[in-house]
Amino acid sequence: MAFCSFCGTQVPDGIKFCTACGKPMVSKADQPITQPTQPVQPTPQPAPQPMQQPVYPQQPPPAYGIPQGQPYAAQPYSTAADPNAPLPPGSKYEPVTTGGFIGIMLLMLIPIVNIILLLVWACGGCRKVNQANFARAMLILLLIGIILGAVVTFVFQSLWKATIDSLLQDYGGLKDLIPAE
Repeated sequence: MAFCSFCGTQVPDGIKFCTACGKPMVSKADQPITQPTQPVQPTPQPAPQPMQQPVYPQQPPPAYGIPQGQPYAAQPYSTAADPNAPLPPGSKYEPVTTGGFIGIMLLMLIPIVNIILLLVWACGGCRKVNQANFARAMLILLLIGIILGAVVTFVFQSLWKATIDSLLQDYGGLKDLIPAE
């Protein structure tokens, strides 16, 4: 397993882009190997003098994020990571399985628990992006259903009340409709 040089996430071998930050992975095979032309002999370091401020050489700041002293190699143009590359296990972009969706739907059948779970999942209480998006969509549909239910109930209740009132006025009351014993 390799580690991303930008964010430090552990990425399986063979993956060209980091699954967490999306930056291209640089492998040891991609880096050029340079051999020194002369054998390098260590130079003796002078002993530091006590009570003296260290002197740092003045270097210009790196231009456009390119570290000084390293050759710049342009990355090939790419719009996205390889779509056929498998995601590592435990990735937040890994899809929810069929069994996972069945379990979610069974939990949605339990009253009160379903609303609590949807709120927790929609607010970031789950590690899968698909599950969080599903919870957000279900909460939106729930709110739309509540609003439509309230409007339909209000309309039918007012129609029913108007119908009963007109029947009572037309026939002089229900006592005339009920046969006497």
